[in-house]
Amino acid sequence: MKKEEIKHIANIAMLDFTEEELDQFADAFSETMDFVNQIRTIDTGDEGAFQVNDMESHLREDQVGDQLSQDQATKNTASEKYGYFEIIRYVD
Repeated sequence: MKKEEIKHIANIAMLDFTEEELDQFADAFSETMDFVNQIRTIDTGDEGAFQVNDMESHLREDQVGDQLSQDQATKNTASEKYGYFEIIRYVD
């Protein structure tokens, strides 16, 4: 994989690499992508594998229970705004 492609991916992921780190990462990333491409060539047939053993699902059915009102839900919050939890904004 080319350094420019890795820089582009790093930029999307908001990561900064030095040139030395890019050199080391380029080899490792290319090796990983080669492995992924090998896996893609495996013939899995028409059926996908959801579960690889004979265990049955232990999930319970959803049931609607008692609900809190909006006032009850925000009663003990440190900060509330317009009837909702006020949270710190992390993304610009």
